[in-house]
Amino acid sequence: QPQAVRPAARELGNMGAVYIAMGDFDNAVQCHEQHLGIAKALGDKREEARAYSNLGSAYHYRRNFDKAMSYHTHVLELAQELEEKAYGNMGNAYNALGAFDQAVRYHRQELQISMEVNDRASQASTHGNLAVAYQALGAHDRALQHYQNHLNIARELRDIQSEARALGNLGNFHCSRGEFPQAVPYYEQYLRLSPDLQDMESEGKICHNLGYAHYCLGSFQEAVKYYEQDLALAKDLHDKLSQAKAYCNLGLAFKALGDYNKAEECQKYLLSLAQSLNNSQARFRALGNLGDIFLCKKDVPGAIKFYEQQLALAHQVKERKMEANAYAALGAAYRMLQKYDKALGYHTQELEVYQELGDSQGECQAHGHLAAVYISAGSIGAQLINTQ
Repeated sequence: QPQAVRPAARELGNMGAVYIAMGDFDNAVQCHEQHLGIAKALGDKREEARAYSNLGSAYHYRRNFDKAMSYHTHVLELAQELEEKAYGNMGNAYNALGAFDQAVRYHRQELQISMEVNDRASQASTHGNLAVAYQALGAHDRALQHYQNHLNIARELRDIQSEARALGNLGNFHCSRGEFPQAVPYYEQYLRLSPDLQDMESEGKICHNLGYAHYCLGSFQEAVKYYEQDLALAKDLHDKLSQAKAYCNLGLAFKALGDYNKAEECQKYLLSLAQSLNNSQARFRALGNLGDIFLCKKDVPGAIKFYEQQLALAHQVKERKMEANAYAALGAAYRMLQKYDKALGYHTQELEVYQELGDSQGECQAHGHLAAVYISAGSIGAQLINTQ
């Protein structure tokens, strides 16, 4: 019971102080040593510092100045460690609040102290925290340097957990900048450590990231490989949401490979999981993906059925952005069928929704869709314009 033990530890410290005042230094030392032992067992650095300080005073009064100096040195080291931790906690708090300038200020002070006391483990984690803050501020060169410092120190310490964090962060850093060839080796190095990490959830995220990087590079077979690993890990964890994401991504990769049957199978698994999770966003995504697959198979009426289900779902959950996306998909499908009046109707509704939402990017997109209909319609388009 740590809460019950702490007052007892402090009482020993108080008794030791009384013995010092009485000149009974032997009993004082005994009390303070017991106080120190309890503080260490509790991992309470503040109590530990108090005990070291009191022991230093007791040995000072006994005129054993070497021992006194030794204990007071411990006090200084703990004070720096506590100060370092305080700066780190402040930095983390500002990071969480999005106040990255302030986070940098505190983490730099934390780093300074950890360098003074040669705390390499603390230096590694602080470099990682500084990298996150600098990246958020757009100082990418500084962020990269701190991420690299984190990795170098973690490897020097042979700290696999810290090394894995650094590798994952470096991969994410390059991925966020669209630098996929640079991201891939870091993720692959992470996976080589994964048997020792025994962290299936994080391993799944790295497999997902590798799949995404390869997908963006056009290496769709590699993307399939890593998305399948992500899916297997999600199943082992009985994590339905992660399974849904993996099926979605796997289906997109199969579609890119032209394997429409496997793509359809994956998106139907996504739809089933989305329904069991009551996740309307995932259901909408699955229906849209299935519609897109049917378009690739040149089955436009089949695609329209899925897009109509999307629109019905958007109305049901009263989600206007979803509604606009469904109108856009239906408009594109009817344009492929050369039913230009219907295509114009859906794209006009798409435009109206974006105007109501004040979404200028969406409006621009809808105008582009309307223009595409008129261009496809050719001479018919002129007649349509005259009737609008």
